[in-house]
Amino acid sequence: MIHILTAQNAEEYPDLMEKVWRFRHRQFVERLGWKELRSDDGREMDRFDTEDAIHLVALSGGDIAGYTRLLRTSRPHLLSDVYPEIMEGHDWPRAENIYEWTRCIADDKAAKIDGFQPSHMLITGVLEFCLLSGIQGMIVETHPKLVTWMLETGYEVDTLNTPRMINNVPVVPVYIGATRAALDRHHQLFGINQSVLSIDRGLVNPVVGRGELRRLPGLAANANVEPIFQPDVDFAAMRELSGGKSN
Repeated sequence: MIHILTAQNAEEYPDLMEKVWRFRHRQFVERLGWKELRSDDGREMDRFDTEDAIHLVALSGGDIAGYTRLLRTSRPHLLSDVYPEIMEGHDWPRAENIYEWTRCIADDKAAKIDGFQPSHMLITGVLEFCLLSGIQGMIVETHPKLVTWMLETGYEVDTLNTPRMINNVPVVPVYIGATRAALDRHHQLFGINQSVLSIDRGLVNPVVGRGELRRLPGLAANANVEPIFQPDVDFAAMRELSGGKSN
C-alpha cells in the first residue's frame, strides 16, 4: 500500500521518515549517481522537504519499495527555484491545486506488493491521491522517453518547452492532468482492482487544508480484473536535475 505522510501525521512516524531519507539517498545518490546530493550521514533531504511537502511511500511489509514527493507550485519548488532556465523565460502552470511531481523512484530489487510491481503501485497511487485530494494536475521535469510512457498509460500531457540538456541528459518539462480516465487506464493496464492508498483516520486534506481525506468512490475490489499490458517504468530516466542548488 501507499502511505500518505503530511505535516499533520509525519511526526507520528519518525522511524518511517528516517527510512524515507535513507531510501532516497540509496536510490538517488548511490543507485542513480546524483553525486551533488551525497551526504555524510546517508540521508537525502533538501530545502523543499518542508511541512508543505506531501510524501507518498510504497511499503512492502516494513520496508520501503517506492517513494515520491509532491510540491505545491504556488510555493517554492524545483522548477521555480532550482532550474527555471529550462523554461527559457516561458511560464508554466502554477496554482494551489497544481503540484510538482518529484523524487519518484521504486526499488528495482523490491518484492511485489500484493502481487503488483512497486512502480505500478506507486504511480497509480500518485494519480489516485491527486483525484481524492483535488489536485488538478502536475508538472514534471523528466526524460523525453517518459513522455511516451505517460501517454501510453492514459495521461493528458502538455509539453511546456523543448528538451534541454542537463548534465548530458535531455530533460523536458511537461504538465499532466489528473483525470479519472487516466486512473481507470492505470487499473486496466496493471490489473489493479482497488484503492492502493493507506489513509490514516482523520487525516486532513493537505491540498485544501480542510476536510478529511476520503477514498474515491467506485474503487471496490473486482477480482476479475486482469492486466492487459504492463509497461515498465524506467525510473532511471525520470530524472529531474538533481543539482546541489536544491539543498
